Amino acid sequence: MQIRVMLNLGALVLAASLAAEDSAHLGKTLQQWQADLASTERLDRLLAARAIGEMAIADRRGAAQVLFEAIAHEDSAVRYWAAVAAAQMGARGKPAAKTLRNALRDEAPEVRAQAAFALANLGSSAEALPVLRDLLSHPNRGVRLQAAHVLDALGPQAAGAADALRQVLDDDFDYVRRVARHALWTLGERPCPYRQCD
Repeated sequence: MQIRVMLNLGALVLAASLAAEDSAHLGKTLQQWQADLASTERLDRLLAARAIGEMAIADRRGAAQVLFEAIAHEDSAVRYWAAVAAAQMGARGKPAAKTLRNALRDEAPEVRAQAAFALANLGSSAEALPVLRDLLSHPNRGVRLQAAHVLDALGPQAAGAADALRQVLDDDFDYVRRVARHALWTLGERPCPYRQCD
């Protein structure tokens, strides 16, 4: 009897330990990471946004809701990482569709690009492509590159942006040109993804 009690107690301790491990990610629980989103230290907020995103992608209980709320966070970097994670969630990101639509008008162009990617992954390419086409002509070359990367990643869904991709084949930033060539090749608009095919 005493051995059975000890074994049962051991099983409960092990189960509690496994549950605690399951609820933690990178040493913190979802609630702790959520509290870090309000930190005065930007690095803490960014780490929290990434960790919550990873938890949501892994389908950890409660993480998706926290992530979707972070798409409207006051810090643009938090909004960016939240949208990046939402884009990776596929159909599970559907509850964030309204927030992502609002993010298409975000003051930060990087957030707009990732929100467009997430919406396109939810089947809303018609809403996403105008934003991405516009970002291809942004004055910041990093923004143009991000828009080109998103369009390249969308594959056939990016067909409606082929004209805009052709227009950046003479961009002053070589990486934008490279990604645009690859995207157009993926769409069947070029015989190869290299400059030699020009």
